[in-house]
Amino acid sequence: MSEQSTGGEFPTVFGRNLVGELRNFVHRPYLVVTMEDLWPRFEHHFDANLGGVHLVTTLDFDELTAAVERLPAVNSVVGIGGGQAIDVAKFFAWSARLPLFQVPTAMTTNAPFGHRPLLRTEGKAIAIGWAVPEAVYVDFDVIRSAPPLLNRSGVCDVLCYHTAHFDWKLAHDMGREEHQWPYDERLVAQARLRFDSVFGALDQIREVTDDGIRTLMQAHRWGGAAFHNAGWNARHMDGVDHCFLYCLEYVTGKHFIHGQAVGLGLYVGSELQENEPERMLAALQRTGVDIRPEAMGISWDEAATAMRRLAWYVRYADLWFTVADARPVTEELIERVHEQLYETFGTWS
Repeated sequence: MSEQSTGGEFPTVFGRNLVGELRNFVHRPYLVVTMEDLWPRFEHHFDANLGGVHLVTTLDFDELTAAVERLPAVNSVVGIGGGQAIDVAKFFAWSARLPLFQVPTAMTTNAPFGHRPLLRTEGKAIAIGWAVPEAVYVDFDVIRSAPPLLNRSGVCDVLCYHTAHFDWKLAHDMGREEHQWPYDERLVAQARLRFDSVFGALDQIREVTDDGIRTLMQAHRWGGAAFHNAGWNARHMDGVDHCFLYCLEYVTGKHFIHGQAVGLGLYVGSELQENEPERMLAALQRTGVDIRPEAMGISWDEAATAMRRLAWYVRYADLWFTVADARPVTEELIERVHEQLYETFGTWS
């Protein structure tokens, strides 16, 4: 049983037992790109036509470029996992010019629906490559079996439109918007429709119902492709929220659940913008997205350091103009974030 969506975004199939069917139609032999902890769950779905398995350990551009040279001779790539596996599958498919089939195992990011893999080099995020999958397969049972936080945190890749729109308008008003991306109310309105659909389904997304899965993944489907469809412009989707994620990675040297770290960036950015931070924090709490630093495996001090270094980092990484350039992160703001964060989610223990 399945249903298919078609249109300007990637072909997307919703259904059940979708992974088990892959071996019957993907080009043989095929390469599976996934994570070490996921492979034992899915290995039994594949047959003697499996040409190789790549278990993702890095997003570093140079390391992955070297890995391409070691890939077995295959005729297609199957990506199974979250953002990291999906992005590496894209990179391999692009590098080797192979057909691509994507199977997201959680809703944490819109990566399955984006044309470019997001990799890292010298502490900076780079979007490089181009891959359009034959289809993205959203299996309700696979998604529902993921840890709840992975699914719930996916709302942050849509709720961050809230801070992105403020940043784009701020850049426009201050004469700091990019020449190729002038402020566009039409794109903002399109993004707001997806924001509203997700905001109205927070309870279903928290419970990972079929309707919740469909609502969030359809929003991701639009958002993932919108970067390309708007002329490589993500201004209506990413702002200080993602800047904070990249800064946090740089400061800590760690990778995070994408949506969870973006969620912290969304809240910090909303405070910095004075842009309904209480509403954003309440939405995250309602959905069950714990954005306390300790829930991400880091300390409060590390998160606070990322806040203090945010203004420096956005210039170091040459990111576009946001509120991080216009307003300083003061000690008072950091204290307010600390107070509200632990008042909402409780003291970490």
